[in-house]
Amino acid sequence: MRSWSSTAGRIAIVGAMALFRVALADLAAEQPALPDKSTPAPPPVLGMAGTWNVEQRMWPGAGADAMTLPAAVARRRVVRGGFLEEVMEGIPSSDREPFTRIAYFHFNAVTRRYEYVSLDSRAQQMMTEKSEAESATSKMREGDEISLDGGLFVAPRWGNSTNVTFRYRLVIGGVVKDRQVVRLFLTPQSKDAGKEFLAFEYVYTRSRPKG
Repeated sequence: MRSWSSTAGRIAIVGAMALFRVALADLAAEQPALPDKSTPAPPPVLGMAGTWNVEQRMWPGAGADAMTLPAAVARRRVVRGGFLEEVMEGIPSSDREPFTRIAYFHFNAVTRRYEYVSLDSRAQQMMTEKSEAESATSKMREGDEISLDGGLFVAPRWGNSTNVTFRYRLVIGGVVKDRQVVRLFLTPQSKDAGKEFLAFEYVYTRSRPKG
């Protein structure tokens, strides 16, 4: 009896291990494939690298006149072939307060979305945006426009109002003939909220070495 019990126990253990392996295999099959760490950034990201002169404009509301903001220089680099880092700084001027704006932009190969995050010394709230998954593909052409939805942003002062809440959306235009336009749209979230309006526009022109 002992021999039979021992044999039966071993068979049960072997069977349980086999079932466990099958369960692990099924679980692994359900998980999304991780991207190859060596996968390079797609053309829309790679094409943004370099040094750029930036013209900035701001609209305080729908239908309002544009306000010209200080000119700036943006230095963009692709970090280890995977994502873009941008450092924008205002051109030194005696009548303008200096600022620094840092941003990161990349394509998430797991979620199939473009992702963007930025922080500006002029309004120190981190802003993050993501594109829709179905439109985020590494096969996009360099001239295509990418729309990324953000969350909520609170402006300490906006026109004559204080602590105004907006929902934001970023649109990154394609690089065409060494020129690129990036636009930020805002939608007021108050009870009498209006429609989405263009709030900021950044016009990038690639800086070419002289001579």
